[in-house]
Amino acid sequence: MVVNKQLDLKISDRLDILYNLFQGEQINHLIDKLDSRAVSAFQKFMWEKTVEFGISCRGKNFDWKEVTRKMTPTPDFQRQQKCSKSVYYCKGTDCIYSNPKCARKKIKEHVDVMAQSIREYIRIVKQRELL
Repeated sequence: MVVNKQLDLKISDRLDILYNLFQGEQINHLIDKLDSRAVSAFQKFMWEKTVEFGISCRGKNFDWKEVTRKMTPTPDFQRQQKCSKSVYYCKGTDCIYSNPKCARKKIKEHVDVMAQSIREYIRIVKQRELL
């Protein structure tokens, strides 16, 4: 089996993320200990888990836009950072190498929003199971 190491997280990092999510703890601090490649993988893992939990909770009614609308729009984020690059380039996967401080800031915000969404999905599923 071939594993794509380009955007992969160590199992221990994945478990740390999930543990913190289920404990209701912040997770964006986990980004601080990762290299740039792993930070992009962290964001990808969070998107995968957000979709997975969202579909488990909402089924066909899950819409990723319910998550992204809580995030700062890219043009607004760029203005806040005084960035003059094209909006197209304001992606964590691109800027993580050219401007890692800014990219990490954006990714941390996204991760916070995704974590809040996942926690809400967990609460909804738990409530359903109690009924």
